[in-house]
Amino acid sequence: MLENLIVPVLNRYDLLQKMLDSVDVPVRHLLIIDNGASGVENDIELNVPECVEHTTYLPMPANLGVAASWNLGVKSFPYDDRWFIVSNDVVFHPGALERLSEARVDAITLSSMFPHWQAFCLGYEAVRRVGLADEAFFPAYFEDADLDRRAQRYGVPIVQMQIPMTHENSSTLKADPHYKNRNANTFVINNRHYSNKVSNNDFTAGGWSVERRRQNGWERDR
Repeated sequence: MLENLIVPVLNRYDLLQKMLDSVDVPVRHLLIIDNGASGVENDIELNVPECVEHTTYLPMPANLGVAASWNLGVKSFPYDDRWFIVSNDVVFHPGALERLSEARVDAITLSSMFPHWQAFCLGYEAVRRVGLADEAFFPAYFEDADLDRRAQRYGVPIVQMQIPMTHENSSTLKADPHYKNRNANTFVINNRHYSNKVSNNDFTAGGWSVERRRQNGWERDR
């Protein structure tokens, strides 16, 4: 059983449904964080597999971003020993989630298939020692590289596990030219933040700021 399954989504709810359809192990609590709920695609209906015991759907009034969504998933289940986080644009092959359910409490477990952070597990000991994702990486990119770097710094094992799945790469950007254009700017800004952390030997979890949030916003009316 998976204690939880945390799924952030911004668009492409059709792919989210395909991912849900591929869930073939018991899940105690499914958490869907809908970062696109304020947009035109918020009127959606999803079919949740019978193997899921409880479902929470969170329609967010604004995009939290990848790092903050991961963190919200951890904070939502503070007494779980592992947190399973997956992208909405993957489809798991039969038995893949059974493999992921073997993830260790003391490690960060990634898919051996690139991109490695499309399906992963954060163990309690890993989060306790490394901390949460740096929400300054907004809305996406480099939050995973920063966690990887901090895990290595604090001696937290990073385990790659064969988790057979199909992934529609960059589906969020491909589906919306506006997001793709905004990402051209925010990718550079996030890269600069990551480089500065490396140069300054900064291994902290960083933090959110309203100034940075406004600067990097992908909203259409900004």
